[in-house]
Amino acid sequence: RDFYKILGVSRGASIKDIKKAYRKLALQLHPDRNPDDPRAQEKFQDLGAAYEVLSDEEKRKQYDAYGEEGLKDGHQSSHGDIFSHFFGDFGFMFGGNPRQQDRNIPRGSDIIVDLEVTLEEVYSGNFVEVVRNKPVARQAPGKRKCNCRQEMRTTQLGPGRFQMTQEVVCDECPNVKLVNEERTLEVEIEPGVRDGMEYPFIGEGEPHVDGEPGDLRFRIKVLK
Repeated sequence: RDFYKILGVSRGASIKDIKKAYRKLALQLHPDRNPDDPRAQEKFQDLGAAYEVLSDEEKRKQYDAYGEEGLKDGHQSSHGDIFSHFFGDFGFMFGGNPRQQDRNIPRGSDIIVDLEVTLEEVYSGNFVEVVRNKPVARQAPGKRKCNCRQEMRTTQLGPGRFQMTQEVVCDECPNVKLVNEERTLEVEIEPGVRDGMEYPFIGEGEPHVDGEPGDLRFRIKVLK
């Protein structure tokens, strides 16, 4: 496979050009956006493979010297993991925000992080790599009580007064524990970015043991 052709970049392309090309094409070629294309998954996998190699200096040297055959013994990342580096755990929200489909699902808290950028980055743009430890809910031995069914009990307190409380009705869910996992996120600072603008990463916020994680938002802070 010609990884440069897949990404639509020249053989002398910079890492910034490669990241920009991947980010643009990942949105266009994602299988969820192309349900009628039988080759959508294959195209998306080829794109991920091309980015994994050309964004890594050593792998790129091997590829340039020996082609794809020179990479056979190397570790390959999940292409979904690569996609999440740019867009978050739940990827890009094709056709609307999935969080609005069921507002009863409990969510963890959102996190807002100030991201300092220079005037040069405001003018020319850049990709900023952020490494963070993210608490992730993993299955643990045993069962636990939880609110996954979201059942409500209504109690009448007096004439015209009612109280609604959430019932803990499930004791069959698998137990969970929170484990810190290192996550690498790529934030694209677009030329002309303004102070206070936010870049969301879906599902990268605080976890919730009975639901889904909140979001992580990088808020731009322009250095004067």
